[in-house]
Amino acid sequence: MRTLVETIDKTLLNIGREPRDLLFETILAFDNLGLSDEEEICAIATAIASNAAGTHRRHVTRYLDAIKVWAIEMAVDAASPPPRLHSLPIAESVVEGTETLLAGTRELLDALETAEVTLQDRLVAELTLYTRLLKRHDVNTINLALYRVTEATALTSFKPGEMIAVPLRETHALSRTDRLEDLMVRGTA
Repeated sequence: MRTLVETIDKTLLNIGREPRDLLFETILAFDNLGLSDEEEICAIATAIASNAAGTHRRHVTRYLDAIKVWAIEMAVDAASPPPRLHSLPIAESVVEGTETLLAGTRELLDALETAEVTLQDRLVAELTLYTRLLKRHDVNTINLALYRVTEATALTSFKPGEMIAVPLRETHALSRTDRLEDLMVRGTA
């Protein structure tokens, strides 16, 4: 974890004040929407999928792997709790959250490019935005969200901006007749 924190800290220093402020303002704007845990994870997944299939389409797998590794490492360190499922997610809220994240990401990347920040620092800043949002969720939720993103972006019919549903309610107890190869990946042991 130490090297991840050091990498992020170094990048936050390298990118300068304006882009750094934009990164934190995006997180704050997203927080101020008051989304439920399920709406939040759907919005984050949708924004990540849009960026993966759009900006990072040549390196989707690497981009998603980096987000997953960083987010899980940060979530384990933060001991993030499982999601609170009070009510069904509202699609309009998910769309609003996604739009907030995508607009914030575009602003951040534009500011980084204007400031002539290196490609590596631009990527680390973007990863930092999404991993800071994901780390609030438990490892199983992160794995499920990124599994759904990976599934969606692998489809040739997927278009950036399409909503990614992360069905946190669709868990069931295993029975003796369940086949392991038919089960959705939900976490790591």
